[in-house]
Amino acid sequence: MTTEDRGHERDVGRDAEHVEQAVIDSIGALGNRQRLEILLALAEAEWDHRTNGYVLSFTELYDAVEGTSTSQFSYHLEKLVGRFVDETEDGYRLTDTGGRLVRAIFSGVYERPSAFEPVDLEGACLACDSTALVGACRDDGFVVTCADCEATLVTDYLPRSQTRSRTPAEIAESTGCRIWSTVVLVRGGVCPECYSRVDSTVESAELGDRSFYTSASTCRECRFTIHLPVEVPVAFHPAAIGFCWEHDISLFDVPIWELFGSIQSGTLSTTVLSESPFEATVEISRGGETLALEVDDSLTVRAVERLER
Repeated sequence: MTTEDRGHERDVGRDAEHVEQAVIDSIGALGNRQRLEILLALAEAEWDHRTNGYVLSFTELYDAVEGTSTSQFSYHLEKLVGRFVDETEDGYRLTDTGGRLVRAIFSGVYERPSAFEPVDLEGACLACDSTALVGACRDDGFVVTCADCEATLVTDYLPRSQTRSRTPAEIAESTGCRIWSTVVLVRGGVCPECYSRVDSTVESAELGDRSFYTSASTCRECRFTIHLPVEVPVAFHPAAIGFCWEHDISLFDVPIWELFGSIQSGTLSTTVLSESPFEATVEISRGGETLALEVDDSLTVRAVERLER
């Protein structure tokens, strides 16, 4: 099961104090259509000239934005200079922050994703062992559920750009790829949202009438949180990736819901040696061989052993 949480359990008082006036001013600077049009015009110039940070003179930028006097234009442009726009000797260009904002607008981050028909997925339910998994758009996210017991196995962010020009099957495939990019960052202690430090702990969880252990990783800054079965981050240890490759399995091409099938079948299993502190052995069995990885409460691999079965 994977769930992403963008800060549902927050200390509101602490957050209010944490937000600096500069942040409030930056967001306020965007509250005008013409200011967004200025940013978009600079982005279009970059695209047309295939040059990041392409500079437009004041006149060129003014001509690219419709319907305003020069005084009004100057006023709105000045509100953007510093955080979103750089002023140079030759004119104006997007800052990195301005570029990120424009890309978010182009990609539809602030719009609801396009609906698509549910798609049947390979894999297995961790709650009831059923193989009737379905991927669909729900609550602006990509959700994998079990058609038999209705358990929710995966919830993931789904930007509108990801649903454009893709079939339902391709949307599911792209989500599987993106989840692994998140897992790789989290394994390195990096938040996939803001790139701050992520802290990970092992927690017990329940799904249906079954209990298991998850890796709960939370960002110290933006509070992004992801929960994964402990087997998942361990499976991306270099020794495990190499072992699977030797047995003709590319883990990065196996979406997480298909990996659930390996957990359900026992080819990817965990034996808990101690609950406090947490210690366990995660085993991957393929082709008559087993790779055993001993992990601690941070899921750091302490020992690796290869066994013939």
